[in-house]
Amino acid sequence: MRVAVADVGTNSTHLLIAEAQGGHYRVLDALKVRTRLGECLDERGHMTPQGEGRLREALLRFRELAGALEVPSVRVYATSALREAPNGPEIAERMRQETGVYPVIISGEREGRLTYLGASHAVDFGEDNVLLDLGGGSLEIVRGHGEEVQDVISLPLGGIRMQDRFLRRDPTSKSEYRALVAYLHGALEPYQARFGVSEATQVFLSSGTAQDLALALAAGRGLTPSSTNGLRISVEDLGELIGQLRRMNEEERAQIPAFAKRARIIVAAATVLHTALTVLGASSAVISEGALREGMLAEELQRHEQYVSGLSARHRSALALAERFRVDLPHARQVTALSRELYTQLCEQGEALPSHGRGLLRAAATLHEAGQLIAQSSHHKHSAYLIRHGGLLGFGPDEVELVAQIARYHRRSLPKDSHPEFVVLSGADQRLVSQMAAILRVADGLDRSYGGHTRLEALERSGKGWQLTACVPNTLDRQGAQEKADLWEREFGPLSFVWLTEEDCLNEEEMALPLDGAQINSPTA
Repeated sequence: MRVAVADVGTNSTHLLIAEAQGGHYRVLDALKVRTRLGECLDERGHMTPQGEGRLREALLRFRELAGALEVPSVRVYATSALREAPNGPEIAERMRQETGVYPVIISGEREGRLTYLGASHAVDFGEDNVLLDLGGGSLEIVRGHGEEVQDVISLPLGGIRMQDRFLRRDPTSKSEYRALVAYLHGALEPYQARFGVSEATQVFLSSGTAQDLALALAAGRGLTPSSTNGLRISVEDLGELIGQLRRMNEEERAQIPAFAKRARIIVAAATVLHTALTVLGASSAVISEGALREGMLAEELQRHEQYVSGLSARHRSALALAERFRVDLPHARQVTALSRELYTQLCEQGEALPSHGRGLLRAAATLHEAGQLIAQSSHHKHSAYLIRHGGLLGFGPDEVELVAQIARYHRRSLPKDSHPEFVVLSGADQRLVSQMAAILRVADGLDRSYGGHTRLEALERSGKGWQLTACVPNTLDRQGAQEKADLWEREFGPLSFVWLTEEDCLNEEEMALPLDGAQINSPTA
């Protein structure tokens, strides 16, 4: 299985493509684009057309590289820059339409949890850990017990944000620097009790800024490490380095190899980290090269390993066929899980569904987008063709035909008597196809963003129809479910929705990123 993940930050946008290999992953390629979206905000905080153009170009490059490595899609998470821009959701939707890649905007807390997960596969965590992840727009602080996240806070204290707000002179003046430090103390001290460190606490830093600072400190000792992962830096040494950098202008700072691409903001960014470490009571910290995108990758591969381990032989065949046809496996897995849950809850509410429909629905959900291999246009029909002729094992000929037709109706036209393949089915099979396709359409709509964030809470009868309560942080997924409830209404009655807030979703068990499943490890080199 190959996976492509990317994160859109305030300063840079990163792509990571990897392949799962028996509980580990091997990085196939990586690409970093300095989009500098933090520079592309107008006076109201809106992303400008220039920033939108930079993001579009990066996403197109990512999609091209992923396609060259036969990865069908790129999962993209957007952080502070798009999260805080009032027009961020509009830009994300335009990116989907124009590039075929949708940058899912995630909360700072979600970002912190994923970063902690990424760091946990790069360095050894202890019983009590505090992780600081500094970006251009925000600072995430995470406390964890071993590999389990216990507390997360996201603060608008990013390096670019602090640079633009406080450090206007070059070199930095004493008054500007003191104002920045005072502001940081005021912003951080309310969280001292929650994230303060003791002698038993291990402190980690995860960001490009932290890595650059570690390289500079190592160079000052005459060292040239090949990697910063696992390097320890002292707070005292960091403070001395900041004192030196404050006396330099940007051109002079750029002459230091570690800061060649971060010379403008390095004083502000380093000051954020130094002040945070000081307020929390840390004397040193260890660098982790694992960050958000590594967390995204680890989470995705972990979910896949757990999913595959629970498959029957014939559904392993469906998954193998999906891989052969380059199906977007994370999306297929999410739609399959949502379909199964909707089927189960319908049965629990007394709906008389055919028992053998469950397995057919699962196979159809796994393969519903196989037709994308041929063309996006009419891919639902192409999916049906590939299922019929792809050699799906473990299913009889009649069952294969039913799987093909369920997948065929996951989008566009509803089943009707004018469709030749549908009309030749028996009445019972027509009913089965329509019911299973109705479930599949809603499940597919609930992951329209391909973000994998939706989780169902309850499906209950409501008058002559149904009410579905779900954690759906993404507006696009909400719209997708509403638009694709047409066949559901015909088969089961009207479907209404109750959307839980993002905070509710983050408090749920799935969003807590448990690490008790299959261990996924990064390569050592």
